Amino acid sequence: MTVEHDRSAALLIRVWLEGRTDEFRGRLTSVSTSLGDGGVERTVAVASLPEAVLEAVGSWLAQFTGGAPGSGDGG
Repeated sequence: MTVEHDRSAALLIRVWLEGRTDEFRGRLTSVSTSLGDGGVERTVAVASLPEAVLEAVGSWLAQFTGGAPGSGDGG
């Protein structure tokens, strides 16, 4: 899906439990949805703790918004 805005992106968060011990795993993948970017995908983070997934989402949002006021940076 392409969104006709100046800049847009989607963040795919995949989490699963693996192995006999049900070890937590997570992968965050960013997909550009801006017009003309062609849906470029890149792995943002991999995680072995739920807290690391939350931290990676926050970092991705801060990077995407560039610390814009009202972007969750407290401003």
